[in-house]
Amino acid sequence: MNNIYSLYLDLLKKHGSPGKYWPQWCSKSKSERDREIIALGAILTQRTSWHNAELALLNLQKANLLSFEKIGQLKSPEILIPLVRVAGFYQSKPKRIFAFSEFVLKNKILKREELLKIKGIGPETADTILLYAFDKPTFVIDEYTRKLIKRHNLSQNLSYDFLKNLFEENLPPQTRVYQDFHALIIFNQKDQRGWGMKKI
Repeated sequence: MNNIYSLYLDLLKKHGSPGKYWPQWCSKSKSERDREIIALGAILTQRTSWHNAELALLNLQKANLLSFEKIGQLKSPEILIPLVRVAGFYQSKPKRIFAFSEFVLKNKILKREELLKIKGIGPETADTILLYAFDKPTFVIDEYTRKLIKRHNLSQNLSYDFLKNLFEENLPPQTRVYQDFHALIIFNQKDQRGWGMKKI
């Protein structure tokens, strides 16, 4: 058994299924609304806390704008500024969720290389959206993952693409495993009080 898969099993034994802490993100059955919330949340949480992203999502919900269709049909992304300001980068994030929503409305199939062409959508955000919102088996690399790699001395190369390939080559190519392992890596390095995500 390889070291990476062994780490996954150890964390799963230690913390249990992440679904009880992330019921929406790690759900085996997601509604269209769940997918929209997760994808928009992945963009809004860039360089801020999930708490702030969650407040922005709740503001969108109150304004009846928590959907790709309603955001993508707005005349201007500037309408979103007061709603998502709490998530920071209030000039750029409205443009990102607007551009992403327009893209989703025009494309039935989401491809990673196409998502990366959207301004403000980098590899981590693209993979998070594909893995958690659309259940595609693509591993997410973040700073928590890099800390795990350093701690266990699994690689000197910490570049995104290298580590993504390293995990995918050493894990079963299953969405559930990728989702759970990524969540468990985060749980293992955060205070337990910061684990939970409420369903919106």
